[in-house]
Amino acid sequence: MNEVSHSLIALAKTLDLRWQNYRSSGEFDQFVEFTLLLNGLTERLNQHHLPGLAGACQELENRALAFFTDHTLRPVSDEQAEGISQQLNVILQLLHRHEMPAVMAKRLSDATDEERDPWVRQRNVLIVSRPGHAWRAALIEQLSFYGFRPHGIDWEETPEADEEPLAIIVVPDQENSIYPQHTLAALQKLRARHLASYVYCLSVPASLEAIVTLQRAGANVCIPAEYKLSDMLSRILDLVESREQETYRVLIVEDSKTATAHIQRALKLHSIDSRAINTPLSLLQACADYRPHAILMDMYMPFCTGVEVTRALRQIPEYHAVPVIYLSGETDIGQQVEALRLGGDQFLTKPANPIILGAVVKTKIDRYRDMLRSGRHDGLTGLLNHSASKEQLEQMLRRALPAGHLTVAMIDIDRFKSINDNYGHPVGDQVIRSLAWLLRGRLRNTDLIGRYGGEEFIVALSGVDADLATTLLNRIREDFARLPHAHGRGALRASFSCGVAALPDHVTGSSLIEAADEALLQAKRDGRNRIVAAGRQQQEQ
Repeated sequence: MNEVSHSLIALAKTLDLRWQNYRSSGEFDQFVEFTLLLNGLTERLNQHHLPGLAGACQELENRALAFFTDHTLRPVSDEQAEGISQQLNVILQLLHRHEMPAVMAKRLSDATDEERDPWVRQRNVLIVSRPGHAWRAALIEQLSFYGFRPHGIDWEETPEADEEPLAIIVVPDQENSIYPQHTLAALQKLRARHLASYVYCLSVPASLEAIVTLQRAGANVCIPAEYKLSDMLSRILDLVESREQETYRVLIVEDSKTATAHIQRALKLHSIDSRAINTPLSLLQACADYRPHAILMDMYMPFCTGVEVTRALRQIPEYHAVPVIYLSGETDIGQQVEALRLGGDQFLTKPANPIILGAVVKTKIDRYRDMLRSGRHDGLTGLLNHSASKEQLEQMLRRALPAGHLTVAMIDIDRFKSINDNYGHPVGDQVIRSLAWLLRGRLRNTDLIGRYGGEEFIVALSGVDADLATTLLNRIREDFARLPHAHGRGALRASFSCGVAALPDHVTGSSLIEAADEALLQAKRDGRNRIVAAGRQQQEQ
């Protein structure tokens, strides 16, 4: 089942309260409060990748925003208010239907019914196709292997009422063809029934008409016909990880307490965390402490202007690309253009519409994160690259010291050169991607998983000692050795060797990596396809 957090439920309850206040008082300020909260709920649902619920909120938000621009519609008539109430009740009922229990494990065990294993991802995935479609069987086998719980149904079937899938994969009867009407009708039914699920349509032709038609029927992502089925797994893993992204952080540089209060309130409605400083002189220290994803800057402050501050900030490489959004009463277009030319990313005139402000900040942060991701992640696997892996390990180490647990593992695919030599580099790339997917599917989002170089990977598990890490990784090693990798002449199987090292035997990032690497070499010398813990003779084979 796909759950929504208690914070979303609390926001929805506040939204309902604001609406009831407006209906009883008729004051337009209460209607404004209601609309702002509705916008914030829409943003939160989008952040949690709940597109159906977000779409329902967006529709209601658009209806409410019409009253802002058309004064003839105020006050809201009883008939119009009743329509809004009905739409709001539907949204609230759906949210409560998917409310997260007070105590719930995030991962289910693959060992026993009694034991819960936090490192095994189990996610419901619904695959819809005609009976006996070969893709359905292939997807079920692949997704099951990587820790998901796929279930296939035919077009005319109705899913079980209590099954709320993370994702719905729609398989067309014919590849690279316009989806027929019966398929679109079934898709619309599924979308209406599973508003919180993410819907993927496979083998969609490169046609704007085909894509728009599917989007109207409820599709979130249209997968082009040339994409392989294996790409579906990577997309679903990305979907799972995106639901636990770090909270947006915005630093406000503003000398007016009143303006700061209004800005922070608007950002809070969009679930954006913020910190404010009243002088640019403390900007660099605040950036170092808070590490913002964006900066909201007043144009005119004591000591210097916002443009001067931004030009100074851009001199520091670490902040060269952090979005800077100017807030000012400046209406001179020439001054605004000059401010943007000298390092700013956006210019909003005070007082900024809180809905526009939230949307601009979120968009700028999303693009900033995408840029950071492209520089920190490996293109083939999507994992952290070498330098980003070492950086994250240092952060995990600081949190674990002095008395916590942290285990580092170095993993290397056995005899990888012979795979490339005998089967070609595309097959070798697929073996690397398969191991990356397996690690992503089986480990926690809080764990470090990186491609250290070539066919070598680094893993760091927080709160885990060497014995537990060895047991966990050994399970993954056994499964990887059974995984077939298709090629032109059939299928091959590969294995990996692994070395682990842990606190408190090694207390620096470099010493943990060095000890784990030495243990990996020992595993190779001992015959490969095994795990060796640093400083021990114990092996797993």
